[in-house]
Amino acid sequence: MVLNKNDKISDAVTDLYRASFYIALQSKETGLSFLKKAKEKLGDKLDLDIEKIREESGNNYLYWAEKILDEHKRLKVNL
Repeated sequence: MVLNKNDKISDAVTDLYRASFYIALQSKETGLSFLKKAKEKLGDKLDLDIEKIREESGNNYLYWAEKILDEHKRLKVNL
């Protein structure tokens, strides 16, 4: 998939990258905000559970950042 700034799906995939970045920086609320935006645009195509990430990201920021980045890569290739 070629990312296009005017495409809704491309923007959602990019929001996943941003979410991963901010979660890795331990900016939980900003990261979850980008994740929520991506979920609204992608719907069922996004396999991540935002509430689970919200609850469990306390000490696992890098783990969840990697999971979000994996989802970003999967969708970038498949959409």
